[in-house]
Amino acid sequence: MLEQAHAANGAPTPSLASAPMTWMGTSLGIAGVPLLVGEGEIDEIVETPAVTAIPGTKPWVMGVAAYMGGLLPIISGDVLFRRRPYAGRVRDFCMVIRRPGFYFGITLSDVERDMKFPLEARDMDFEVDEDFADFTLGGFHDGERFLAILDVERLVTDSDLSNAAIPVAVSNEGVGDE
Repeated sequence: MLEQAHAANGAPTPSLASAPMTWMGTSLGIAGVPLLVGEGEIDEIVETPAVTAIPGTKPWVMGVAAYMGGLLPIISGDVLFRRRPYAGRVRDFCMVIRRPGFYFGITLSDVERDMKFPLEARDMDFEVDEDFADFTLGGFHDGERFLAILDVERLVTDSDLSNAAIPVAVSNEGVGDE
């Protein structure tokens, strides 16, 4: 009797529309270029800490900073990508990236907000800034601008980034010869 009453008076089970797949991440800027970083790709965004310079490193290595009980290498995003120092407003924030064998911060020119885009709106063919092209993987249009997605895995596997030491000059021939 209960089954008959429910069948006669019960509401049908609502059908759920399939939710569109969504890309989620953070909108930020490096060297003045607006980018997106996928959710979970970075450890956190922090105020750029005071650094101690490290002699014998490439120009984009600003130095190391005390961070959470350890040392965190800080990289200038401007010098790493643009190959020239930045003169202007201090880069107040950096993103911390942690991967096996890599733990570093990169200075940011801008931090905006978390964003969501429909996955089918991802544009893989839009031309991005040439200094960032090797480290991006598509992106999304946001009004008048294009936000390229920074591929953190490509960045951490870059051979230039993995060796921050200045190469020893080969022209030391004859040094010490008598």
